[in-house]
Amino acid sequence: MPGSAEERFRSDLRTLGEWRLSRLRPAPGLRGLARSAGVESPSTVGGWLLGRNLPTSEERLIGLVRAIGVEAKRQGVEALPGERHLFDLDHWRRFHRDAAAERHGGQNGGTTRRQDSHREPGTDGSLDLPRPLADWQPERLRVHAAITDAPGTAATGFVLPEYIARRHDYELRDLLKDAASGEAPVLVVLSGSSCTGKTRTAYEAAAACLADWSLAYPKDADSLYRLLAADALGPRTVLWLDEVQELLAGPGGEAAAAALRRRLERPEPLVVIATLWPNHRRRLTDRPTGVQDRQPQARALLAAARVITIPAVFDSWELRRLHESDDGSLAVAARTTGDGSITQTLAGGPALIQWYEQADGARDCYGKAVVTAAMDARRLGHTSPLPLALLEAATPGYLTDAQRAAAPTDWFETALAFARTRIKDVVEALGDVPHDHGMGARPGVCRLADYLDHYARTARRKCFPPVSFWQAVEHHAATAPDLYELACSAERRGRLRLAAALMRRAADAGHGPARETIVTMMAYRGLTEEAETLARSALRSGDPEPMLALAWTLGEVGTPDETERLVREAATTRRASALTSLAMVLPQGPEAEAALTEAVALGDPEAPFLLAELRRDAGDLAEYERLLWQGASAGDLNAQGELVGLKYRADDWDEAECLARSFAEHGDGFHLAMLALERDRGGDRAEAERLAWAAVELADQHALDAAKRTWQGGTFAAVIVLTGLHADDEAEVELILHRLTECRNPHTWAVAARCQESHHPGRAEALYRRAAERGDLYALGRLAMMERLRGAVDTERTHRAAVDAGGGVGPLAALREDEGRADQAEQALRYGLEIDGSIADPWPF
Repeated sequence: MPGSAEERFRSDLRTLGEWRLSRLRPAPGLRGLARSAGVESPSTVGGWLLGRNLPTSEERLIGLVRAIGVEAKRQGVEALPGERHLFDLDHWRRFHRDAAAERHGGQNGGTTRRQDSHREPGTDGSLDLPRPLADWQPERLRVHAAITDAPGTAATGFVLPEYIARRHDYELRDLLKDAASGEAPVLVVLSGSSCTGKTRTAYEAAAACLADWSLAYPKDADSLYRLLAADALGPRTVLWLDEVQELLAGPGGEAAAAALRRRLERPEPLVVIATLWPNHRRRLTDRPTGVQDRQPQARALLAAARVITIPAVFDSWELRRLHESDDGSLAVAARTTGDGSITQTLAGGPALIQWYEQADGARDCYGKAVVTAAMDARRLGHTSPLPLALLEAATPGYLTDAQRAAAPTDWFETALAFARTRIKDVVEALGDVPHDHGMGARPGVCRLADYLDHYARTARRKCFPPVSFWQAVEHHAATAPDLYELACSAERRGRLRLAAALMRRAADAGHGPARETIVTMMAYRGLTEEAETLARSALRSGDPEPMLALAWTLGEVGTPDETERLVREAATTRRASALTSLAMVLPQGPEAEAALTEAVALGDPEAPFLLAELRRDAGDLAEYERLLWQGASAGDLNAQGELVGLKYRADDWDEAECLARSFAEHGDGFHLAMLALERDRGGDRAEAERLAWAAVELADQHALDAAKRTWQGGTFAAVIVLTGLHADDEAEVELILHRLTECRNPHTWAVAARCQESHHPGRAEALYRRAAERGDLYALGRLAMMERLRGAVDTERTHRAAVDAGGGVGPLAALREDEGRADQAEQALRYGLEIDGSIADPWPF
C-alpha cells in the first residue's frame, strides 16, 4: 500500500532503527529496549525497527522511542533538524492511530465463517455460536446480581449496581484495547477467590473495549471443542470461559484445551477471557507431586495466559471512590462491610452466612444439614454439580437422634425448599444448574453458592464428615474424578481404608490417577504382584502411568532393579511421560537422548529441561537455552530456576529479576528469593534485601486463599535472607519479624512464628494459632507440635484438628509415640483411622 499510513509508519520505524545503529556508539541493545517497551522478546523490538511488523500497543511504541531518546541524550547525541520528528511522541501517536484506523476502518466485526456469528446460541447442532456482545445480558454471562438498597422489600429484576473501576480493571482494559487494535490473539485469566468480582470485571472491560465484537459462551468442554472444530470463532470475537476449571478439569477438557491452543496460534484478533479460582488455577497449572502429569494441555494453555489477579478487598483509594458513589446498593455494602470485601457483601455473603448459622429451628435443621453436606462435598473435592441423591443420603449423619426421629415424610423436599431460599433476593445456598445446551435447569443436581463454599473451607476445615456422608459419596458421586478427589481428601485426613475403597471405585470406573494411586498403595503394602497385574491391565489399554507409578514406588521401597524393567515396559506406549521416565533411568547416551527428543516433540513439560542438560554437556549452549525457555514456558520449575540462574551467572541481573518476577506471578516466588540469596552471596546486601522483601510482598498479594501453599518455599527463603542480613542486629531482626506479622498472608505469619520458636515460644504459638484460624495447615501442624512438646492440656484436640484439616495421620502418631504408645503409633501410620477418628484395626487391601 504505497503512501498509506501503514507504509509511512513502517518507513519511519526503519529510519529510527537505522538512526540507532548509525548515530549511537554503542547502540542500545534490543534486550534493554524490549524491557523499556514492556515486551518479552528482543526479536519483537528488532522486527519493529526493521519495519517488518508494527507495535500493536501505542504505550509500548512510546516506551521504545523514549528509551532510544534517553540513550541519545546520555551520549550527548542530538537529532538533526530533519530527524527531530523521530523523537516527537505526538508524531508516533498519530502514526500508530492512523495505521490502526486504516487497518480496521469500516470493519464492524469478524468476517462470516462457517456459521453466521449473529445466530442465537444453541442452533446448528446446539453449538453456542457467537452473537453480538451487545446482545448479551450480564446475568446470562454469570455476573452475580447484587443486594438492593431497600431493606424489607423484595428486589425487582436483576440488580446491577454502579461499577467502581479498580486498579486491576485498568490493567485488563489496557490489554483489551491493545487486542482491539492488533492482529494477534490474546488469552487472559482473571484469578480470584469466591465472589471477588471476576466475571463482572470481565463483563465491564469487554463492554468498554470490545463493544462492537461478537461473544461466544460455550457451557462445557464438549461445546467448546465442537465450537473450535467447526471454526465458528471469527476475527474480533470474545470467547467467554467463565469458571474455566469446569471445562478443563473434567472429561473432554484436554481435547478442548489442545484445540484452543491451536486456535490461538492463528494470527487474527481473538480475545479469550477466562475466570478461575486460585486453588483451581494451582491445580491446573502446578505439576502434581509424586504422580505423572495428566493435564499437560490445560497446563500449557494456562501457562501462556496473561494472569490478572482480582483482589478480595477494596483498598483505601477504591473505598474512597465507593463512598463518593450515589448508588444505593454500594452505600449498603459500604455500611455493612468492615474488611473491604465489598463484592462479597454485594452478593449477599454476610446475610447468607447468618441465615445458614441461625438455621436451628425444628424444621430448618433439615435444610441446614443438607447445605452442610453440600459444603463438605465441595470443599473435599466434589467439583461436579451435586446430585440430590447424594445430599439426601448424606444428611442423616448431620442430625441428632431426636431430629431424625421427628423428621416428617417430606423432610427432604422441605429441606431443599429451605436451601433454595433467596437471601436478599440475590443468592441462595443451593442453586439450579443450567442445561449444558439450551434453556432450563438440569434435573436431579444443584450447585452450592460460591461464597458458602469459600466460607466452609475455613469454617469447617477441622470437621470430618460423618459415616453417612462417605456412604453417600461412594454410591452417588457424580463422576470418577469426583470420587478420586474425595478419596484423596480422605487419605490426607488419615482415613486410609476409606480412601482405598473410594479409590478402588474410581479406578474401576476407569479413572487413570485412581489406578496410579491404588498401584502405589499396593506396592507400599508389599502387594507387588497384585500391583503389577493392575498396572499391566492399564498398560494394555494404552495408559502407562500406573506402571510408572509402580516403578518409582519400588525404587523407593528398596527394589530399584525392577524400576528400569517396568519403565521400559511402560515406554512401549510411546507416551511422552513414559519416554521421559525412560530417559531418567537410563545412563546418558544415544538411547536416553532419543527418548527425550521424542518426549519433547510430544509436549512433555519435564523433558525440555532434561534434554537441555544433555545439550549443555555437549557444548550446544544455544540449544540449551532454547530448551530451557521451552520448559520454563510449560511451567517446569527446574527449567525456570536454571533459566534465572543462567541470566544472573551471565551478570544479566535485570533479566534474571524480570524472569523471577514473571515466574512468581505464575505461582512460585522461590526463584525470586533465590535471586536475593545470590545477591547476598555476591556482597550486594541492599539488592538482596530489596529482592527478599519483594518476594514477601508478592506472597502477600496472593493471600486471598487461606489454604494456599504455593508460596511456602519462597517465603521461607526470603525470610532466611532477611534475618541473615541482620543476624548481628537483634533489634533489626525484631523489626523484620514484626513487619512479617503485619502482612495479610497467614503463611507469612507462620514463617515469622517459625523464626521465633526457640527464643519466644509463647509468641510463636500465638502466631501459629492466628495463622491456623485463617486456614494455614502448616501453622496448625507446628502448633500441635509445640503443644505436644510442652504437654499442653488441649494437645489431643489440636493434633486431631491437624489430622482432620488434612495434615495426615502423622501428627496423631507422633503424639502417641511421645505418650509411650509406640504400637498404636505404628498401627495408625500403617492402617490409618476409622471415620470416627479411632485408630483402625489391621485391614486387608
